[in-house]
Amino acid sequence: MNASARSGNKAVRKGLVHLDAGRTENAERLFRSVLKSEPNNPEANHALGTLAVQQGNLPAALAFLTKALRANPQEGRYWLSFAEALLLAGSIGDARAVLEKAAARGFSNPAIAALRIRLDHAEMHQRALDHQRSGRLAEAEKLYTAILLADPVHADSLHMIGVLASQTGRVGLGIELIGQAIRQKADMASFHRSLGSALAAHGQIEDAIKSLERALEIDPQDAVALSDLGNIHRQNNDGKTAYSCYEKAIRIDPNHALAFNNMGSLLRESGNPVEAIERYRQALAIAPGFAEAHYNLGTALADLNRLQEALAHFQRAIELRPVFPDAQTNLGNLHRRLGNPDEAIRQYGAVIATGVNAANAHNDMGAVLFDQGKTNEAIGHLVEALRQNPELAEAHNNLGNVLNEAGRLDEAIRHYQEALRIKPGYALAMSNIAGAFKAQGRIAEAIDSYRSAIGLKPDFIDAHNNLIMLLGYSAEVPHQALVDQARLFDVNVAAPLLRRRAFANKTDPDRRLRIGYVSGDFRDHAVNYFFEPLLQHHQLRDFEFFAYANLRSEDEVTTRLKPRFDHWRDIRTISDDAAADLVEADGIDILIDMSGHMAANRLLVFARKPAPIQASWLGFTTTTGLTAIDYRITDPYADPVGMTEHLNTDTLWRLPATFCCYQPRAGIPEPIDHPPREDNGFTTFGCFNNFTKVSDRTLKRWADILTRVPDARLLLEIVGIDSPDFRRETEARLAGLGLPLDRLMLEPRKRSNQYVLYNKIDIALDPFPFNGGTTTLDALWMGVPVVALAGEYFTARMGVTILNNIGLPELIAESESAYVDLATRLATDLPGLRAVRHNLRHKMAGSRMMDFAAFARDIEAAYRGMWQAWCGNQVMPPTSRPSASA
Repeated sequence: MNASARSGNKAVRKGLVHLDAGRTENAERLFRSVLKSEPNNPEANHALGTLAVQQGNLPAALAFLTKALRANPQEGRYWLSFAEALLLAGSIGDARAVLEKAAARGFSNPAIAALRIRLDHAEMHQRALDHQRSGRLAEAEKLYTAILLADPVHADSLHMIGVLASQTGRVGLGIELIGQAIRQKADMASFHRSLGSALAAHGQIEDAIKSLERALEIDPQDAVALSDLGNIHRQNNDGKTAYSCYEKAIRIDPNHALAFNNMGSLLRESGNPVEAIERYRQALAIAPGFAEAHYNLGTALADLNRLQEALAHFQRAIELRPVFPDAQTNLGNLHRRLGNPDEAIRQYGAVIATGVNAANAHNDMGAVLFDQGKTNEAIGHLVEALRQNPELAEAHNNLGNVLNEAGRLDEAIRHYQEALRIKPGYALAMSNIAGAFKAQGRIAEAIDSYRSAIGLKPDFIDAHNNLIMLLGYSAEVPHQALVDQARLFDVNVAAPLLRRRAFANKTDPDRRLRIGYVSGDFRDHAVNYFFEPLLQHHQLRDFEFFAYANLRSEDEVTTRLKPRFDHWRDIRTISDDAAADLVEADGIDILIDMSGHMAANRLLVFARKPAPIQASWLGFTTTTGLTAIDYRITDPYADPVGMTEHLNTDTLWRLPATFCCYQPRAGIPEPIDHPPREDNGFTTFGCFNNFTKVSDRTLKRWADILTRVPDARLLLEIVGIDSPDFRRETEARLAGLGLPLDRLMLEPRKRSNQYVLYNKIDIALDPFPFNGGTTTLDALWMGVPVVALAGEYFTARMGVTILNNIGLPELIAESESAYVDLATRLATDLPGLRAVRHNLRHKMAGSRMMDFAAFARDIEAAYRGMWQAWCGNQVMPPTSRPSASA
């Protein structure tokens, strides 16, 4: 041995002494000094390799250990150290190959056997990770569990099974398991990062922030921890700090797809889906296989009603991660919006079959089954959703909707209240409970709840619509309040959408006109009692008709209507902008809104003014408030000249006789040929209108009528009256207003009763201030005279239009006292009652209300007049337009 080698061996021994004593810097200095003179010294290389492993510098460790092994392949410790470093570097296959070579050389000891077991566990752990990343969580959990049974302190498996527990809703367990992993490896930044995420999911925000800050102390360049910290600040409603965290993460790692994705989610939640889409696209440019980013991009596109694009990204997310419950559920929701309920059900069923996040899937399954009218099945899924997750606010809300529709109003309200307890800012539940209050006649509470919903979500269009509708029902709120609310809707929501441009429509006053009808009710709906006969009698020589259908589902009525249009456009799944573009591309001259602020309306298409002339007719019988709508089609009875102009933002175009015509539903039974009192010995008054219309003022007058006609009874049809709580509340209200309960007959509303009950009443009483429309006409067709009160605006004068047009103006009262007198007089004059009822159906069939051809000519003349006025530039600004008459 030469002097240099002897000196080197001495330095190595001294270095090993320093290493054993924990003086790593001294040891490293000595080992490196040896390598200057003996670059291949096996002991120095081995020692520096093990030091590099301890320091987490695995590339350097592998370089040193390779040199040691090459210099002295007869030393078993070198094989073991090299294999262990490869294992730590994630090269499991290489580590196993090194051990096999060591075994071939005859090396075998307990340390090598232990490392073999660790390699087995590492391979199992890798397989588990692959399962977990692909969404096969049950398979992953089995493997982690098997590892931990053999090695209860396997830190990586403790960490990942903790993450998996958090992913599957067992957040408390997840926190405990990740904590155990940290106790094994306290300086693993990724462990602290995962603990932070789990704590945040458990609502322990401050602890979560501390864990992530600890991860960043260990590794200040941990962009993932910064992104996760941003998520927690986002969850804590600190968007500014969250955005800053994402920006820092991206500065550290410009290819940090997750940070771009999280930034997109923050922007989407902040009401900026367009910028969110850009961030998601940046994430996908970096990582095209990033399933979560595809999913999030799909949700943002769906927010903008770009449904086909959203569909493609949801499908891609599921291709990349076949078990992806959120993406599958939202793909189902998208199919529901696209009118593909069977495909929606298939997606929800796939999620339910996995058992992962099944509560959400049961909730959505219940919603789509409710859409299909499968009430019992819907309730079953929603109840199961709440069994699995009693705090799922959305399931309470959806169950409330099903029960509401079934008339079980008390139960519905309790579920809406639960949804609001769980999620106090849940605007949709607040709006829905308002609807239930409305159905129970609790108008003031309903108005307050709609206002609260709008306060929670100022751009909540449905709540705005419902509030405007509801204000028309209230006898305590002046009609001007409805008009003011409609104008406010226009100023805040509709008017900013107006497109200002010149129209390309040819200004020939006598040419064939293109008329577009926009409705969500081209189906089995009361609107079609009035619209279908018009459509049947429209003449096609001078007009071309377009349907813009906003239907969730079609039925036999839809099938009948479709061929009567020249063109049928399905607009339900396209955005308001796209629908407006379609109307403009079709060259529509006059666009007719048939829904107003009612359900399934597309008022925001009208707000963009895609047609030169826009008018409101039929479905919503008061002003929409939109300055973009030029006319409201009415008649001289409902809107007498000089009476109602100040209550409208649009010009009133009065048809000569009636604003509508009526075609009874097919299969209506024949009316009896005499008053029912001849059979039972007492007069029966009745009202089958939506009970929301029955104001306290109306009930007081009915109490007066019963006082004046001592033997009379009153039959009311009321949605939800078979709910015990609601019946008690309703009976208390009726009794408090002077109605004797022993003379009342309260029937639940049933489709089977729609016409049968009319043969049990002698006289129908019209409610006020919101009169009956379809219900009044149904009563008259069934041979029942209707006593009406003339009010001061359209909805309070529908009875005036109907009764004048069928030749019964004597049934119209001009004051509340006259209303009571008229009903009393008719009830106590049996010959007079008999005379009014005699041949009433025949009389009605010959009236203007059922002269379909005449009505079609009247409304077509109105369209021509509107068009000629536009061609002559006679249309003035909405604030100064005169009344118009056909």
